[in-house]
Amino acid sequence: MGFKQAWNALFTTSAQQTVSSVSIDPSESGDPITGEVKTIHVAPPAPRLTTSSMTQEELRIRRTNLVESSKLGRPFHENVMLFFLRIWLFLGPIAFVALTTSEVAYILTRLVASGDNGTVIIWGGALFIDLAMMFTTFGVAIKRRDLAEKREVSGAVPKREEAEVWFGTIMWLIFAAINIISQAAFLLHLISGSHDPNLNILYLFVASRVVGFILGDAVTAFFLAKVDNSHLKLIARGEREKATLYRDIAQAEGERQLVEAKSEAEISLIRIRVQQEQDDALFLAQLKKQVFSEILTRRPAPSLPPADDARKGARRLDAGS
Repeated sequence: MGFKQAWNALFTTSAQQTVSSVSIDPSESGDPITGEVKTIHVAPPAPRLTTSSMTQEELRIRRTNLVESSKLGRPFHENVMLFFLRIWLFLGPIAFVALTTSEVAYILTRLVASGDNGTVIIWGGALFIDLAMMFTTFGVAIKRRDLAEKREVSGAVPKREEAEVWFGTIMWLIFAAINIISQAAFLLHLISGSHDPNLNILYLFVASRVVGFILGDAVTAFFLAKVDNSHLKLIARGEREKATLYRDIAQAEGERQLVEAKSEAEISLIRIRVQQEQDDALFLAQLKKQVFSEILTRRPAPSLPPADDARKGARRLDAGS
């Protein structure tokens, strides 16, 4: 009998044969008139079911309960950051347009005499360029995402759509160059009247700020917009994670069963080996005893002297005395 069968037999026997009897005092039994002692038979608690004693169907149900009750999806800190990211995806491009438009308008309005109506046109022109750049940025980002999904599904995309993406990318680069020039002009205008001897550091500051401004807009549209997946994609990813968990748990259970089977086989071999050694020792002991018995039975009996010689010897002893 293997370990699993012995385990099941032990708990099955104890569960079937063990019954607890509890005697209740008559004063506490609720029947003080008759004074009859009542005995309540309490069933023993069921043995704890372990994975070693479970059937394949029970193991499958256990895997299902474990995986389906586990918490999948994004952790709390990611959900919080994604909440603020969604706000930034809306406010970031608007802030970019507002700031770059203000910088351009600030420079150009300095060149217009006070009271001139050209200020409104300057603001409108700056706003037009920056709004065009903002929508071009997100248009290119959306087209790139659509092309990536089509390439993943079908493996190829139409040449026309690829050409549109490249055209939009070139337009974005031109808009980015215009904004770099306008922002650099604004910052250089601010530091032009400075008499700070470390102007090289200021120029480096201007260059880094301009590049950072453009990169912030590009990263917001081309990268951050793809971080937050749609609800259906999150569901699909959760199902893939569940499938991975099912496979890992099933493999772990199979490895455990294999280890248990090998352990039981090794224990059985050890028991057989010990029994064989005991049988060999018993056989050798019996064989030795039998050999000794045969040797003793085959040994000749000691010869006795004849009767006349015995009497003669007795006479000699008497004469000598």
